[in-house]
Amino acid sequence: MDLADAPDTIAAIATPTGRGGIGIVRLSGPDAFLISRAICGRVPRPREATLVDFHDHSGEILDRGLLLHFPAPNSFTGEDVAELHCHGGPAVLSSA
Repeated sequence: MDLADAPDTIAAIATPTGRGGIGIVRLSGPDAFLISRAICGRVPRPREATLVDFHDHSGEILDRGLLLHFPAPNSFTGEDVAELHCHGGPAVLSSA
């Protein structure tokens, strides 16, 4: 398989921005757990909500919230899925 055929990992805000107190950023694909480990410093047990700090690329804390992992094939997309539940304000969600 060449890179053109490799599955992508997709990151997207899964909640309406600025409409609620909680915002969810969902990662889906083969690198979902790797990316969430880079942001949160850990990979929790499957389906266990874990309180974590969310870090930017320089290690600064952006927010504190919940991290959940749903391993393939038992997720909504059938791929590895990580959900970052953070504060729902636009400043936090646009930084995630």
